[in-house]
Amino acid sequence: FTSINNAVERNFGYSYGKSGINSLFGSAELSYNNYLFVTATARNDWFSVLNPANNSVLYPSVGASFVFSDAFQNLPEWLTFGKLRAAWGQVATANVEAYSSNLTYGLSGAPHLTRAIATFSSGDNIPNPNLSPALSTELEFGTELRFFQGRLGLEFTYYDQKTTDDILSATISRTSGFLSTSVNIGELSNKGIELLVTGTPVQGPVTWDISFNLAHNKNKVVQLSEGITELNVEEPRTRTVMVKHIVGYPFGMITGYKQKTDGQGNLVYEANGSPVRGDVYEILGNGVAKFTGGMNNSISWKRIRLDALLDFKAGGDIYSGTNVSLTGGGLHKQTVPNREGGMVVEGVTQTGTNTDGSPIYEPFSLELNQENFQRYWGNLSSRAQENFIYDASFIKLRQVSLEYSLPAKILTKTPFANLAVSFVGRNLAILYKNIDN
Repeated sequence: FTSINNAVERNFGYSYGKSGINSLFGSAELSYNNYLFVTATARNDWFSVLNPANNSVLYPSVGASFVFSDAFQNLPEWLTFGKLRAAWGQVATANVEAYSSNLTYGLSGAPHLTRAIATFSSGDNIPNPNLSPALSTELEFGTELRFFQGRLGLEFTYYDQKTTDDILSATISRTSGFLSTSVNIGELSNKGIELLVTGTPVQGPVTWDISFNLAHNKNKVVQLSEGITELNVEEPRTRTVMVKHIVGYPFGMITGYKQKTDGQGNLVYEANGSPVRGDVYEILGNGVAKFTGGMNNSISWKRIRLDALLDFKAGGDIYSGTNVSLTGGGLHKQTVPNREGGMVVEGVTQTGTNTDGSPIYEPFSLELNQENFQRYWGNLSSRAQENFIYDASFIKLRQVSLEYSLPAKILTKTPFANLAVSFVGRNLAILYKNIDN
């Protein structure tokens, strides 16, 4: 008999959520002689997840393209197609959950004196009724070219995007009873290029098609909320690192405690050889890749086609909380050498203070015994997070597929015009990386 009372564990809950976007949209398209095109749009959205006083936004766009290979007749034969394009547009978003901008309550499963209890149920995030939609404004220029009857192609795009009032969850003091609150941040800037090159080096019974794409993005936090120059975004389980948005820097900066240094850059140690932690969080790296891209090769012969896709990221950093925990517990391979003693640390140690309160440092060198060796790695993992920042670049064999198209004569008495069988493998290999474990 299906009943919750017949379950051994009776932990259950009910939830309900409903949200929507009401919109008005209009567009107009114009063309001249089939080589000059202009498109304009306008859209107004009303987001149900936001306060009605702030939930409406109107955003337009306009774009134009000029197919100069159709406009001019005396172009060289090797230029098969040429187009220039430009566009300006805006897009509004509201990436918050239903009811998250209001204080909400629900009935507790534990009554008091037989009476139901209403409890606060908005979770760990303080609702913000003053949120407004985020708005992205972008200006873009580009070109599309094809040469030698389409055997070689090139597409290039430059963009300049500004995002204002982006909605993010900011960590706050836990003494408030909450962990975070949603805020509109001032302005984010993204500028970059996108490049796509396509080609057919071999064409005949065996055809080889290749494509390569590359993107580079440069971003910066231009402004946060009034009076705020840093915004805490996320924290790993080690509690010694924080991802932050910092005005004047790219978004997603990784900050954390470094080992302390003197004025000349020498590392500071305690008398037992343990690293001394710095006083404030410092910038360790940035988690966003500088370049992304991929390359696809496709070889076809008769009814057989083989495709192989590589993709890559270059630049950007990653912080490994796993390696921190392994190192502190003596489980990482870097803690294996010199376990019986013999490891030497060199730097400076503080021997006193000057009259103005500044520290006095003296040269320091110590060969660690077993006890100090264990203490060194335990303290390094909590006091020197720069040792656990890695280059996040990689090259991966993302996908390989082998396809066979059945002969048309087999399908003549079937409802199918084409039928193919494919064998596909994804995420097959990491060809290059820089990160332990």
